[in-house]
Amino acid sequence: MNKDLILLDTNIIIYALKNDPNIYSFVDKKRLAISFVTEIELLGWKGITASDRELLNEFLKQCLYIDYNYQIKQRTISIKSSYALKLADAFIAASSIEFDIPLVSADKVFDKVTELNFIHLLPST
Repeated sequence: MNKDLILLDTNIIIYALKNDPNIYSFVDKKRLAISFVTEIELLGWKGITASDRELLNEFLKQCLYIDYNYQIKQRTISIKSSYALKLADAFIAASSIEFDIPLVSADKVFDKVTELNFIHLLPST
């Protein structure tokens, strides 16, 4: 595992882009990874503006991108059936486990996934 590489959940990216000091200081100077699911959640948001989309696309270009593959699909099935996570959360957790990258999220639901290296990070507000 690379200690300076972290997988970001969608909520962490939103907080960081809003300059939340707690989130921003944690992710600053780390190598960032995202799941294909996070990209879909961010860019598929109904209220996204053209400037938001441009900012997000520039941010996403700087991240290691984890795309859908057979191993992630199989791990997602296992996680979803074992822990009853939402499909998107199961995909993100599976990506973290398959690539041995810590997952950073403000969503406590990931606490129950025992094989996950999970960092629960809350915004300062």
